[in-house]
Amino acid sequence: MPFAYYARLSRSQQAVYRKSDAIVEIRLEDPAALHPRVAALEAALRTEERVATERASRELVAGLADAMGLPAVRVDVLAARPHSHWGELHGLYTHERGRQPTIQLWMRTAKQKRVVAFRTYLRTLLHEIGHHVDYTGLRLGESYHTQGFYKRESSLFHQLVHDAEGRATMPTMEEYAKQPAEERMTRLARTADELANAIRGRDDATLSRRPDGKNWAAKEAVCHLRDVEEMFMGRFGMILAMDNPKLAFDPTTPDRWAEERQYLRNDAPLALAAFRARRDESLALLRTLTPEQWKRAGVHAARGPITINDFVTLMAWHDDNHLDQLKRALEGKA
Repeated sequence: MPFAYYARLSRSQQAVYRKSDAIVEIRLEDPAALHPRVAALEAALRTEERVATERASRELVAGLADAMGLPAVRVDVLAARPHSHWGELHGLYTHERGRQPTIQLWMRTAKQKRVVAFRTYLRTLLHEIGHHVDYTGLRLGESYHTQGFYKRESSLFHQLVHDAEGRATMPTMEEYAKQPAEERMTRLARTADELANAIRGRDDATLSRRPDGKNWAAKEAVCHLRDVEEMFMGRFGMILAMDNPKLAFDPTTPDRWAEERQYLRNDAPLALAAFRARRDESLALLRTLTPEQWKRAGVHAARGPITINDFVTLMAWHDDNHLDQLKRALEGKA
């Protein structure tokens, strides 16, 4: 389902949008060859030195461009992000006829001037690379923020980061969507045990320690999964009781809950027990649904219709994402 702004595009622009949306991944032939450059970028960002970060960013971008057969692109790393009433600018891609394409990245937040977390910085870099792919690789007339665009960005991220850290690559949303429902539910049934194994033997101080000023502690990840599970169940109830209910979503909710519900003062084992109970209820409900009920949908303001089947895909990916976040927090990594 296209994003809402699709309706405002001309027919020719909509054709470009659809072409972009249909391409959901970029597969690198040898992502392992780029892992040393990813590690070098992380190390450079940790030094908080702009010149070192710019050099490492240029090396990684050059490697990516070469791996994808794209023309060279200049990379400039600047200090604090510019900001205005619309928010902060994280990165900028410029593509003008007759001039070398340019990517600009900002390595510090606008207000507190903190160096951004490595994953946030890398995501921004890959986002701008995505625009370079659209113009010079896919030869699209425009580079729209389609679902396909974001999926391509994620496919690059997972190949570069998860493999580079020696972990098994997490399935993407698209890969989960291709799995039978029972296989996805089997994955959901494992999560509580995986959380228990990850936090077993850890004291409260360790579980409450954030890797930096922005990213959550392990305990906060458990509390988030507990509370989001309740939200998922609420949405299932709405979808089953109403025809195409509107589903509100505020992207600030997770951080607001962490603050308002004082996640850092929660007891992690109790939060895990509550998550386990709620997940068992979710799975019990899902196993009672008919094939037609799996197709029932709610309507998201930006994403359009989302079926119960789509939500189960999202839940599987969401579990992976926060389990990885939890494990990284225990290692002191953002």
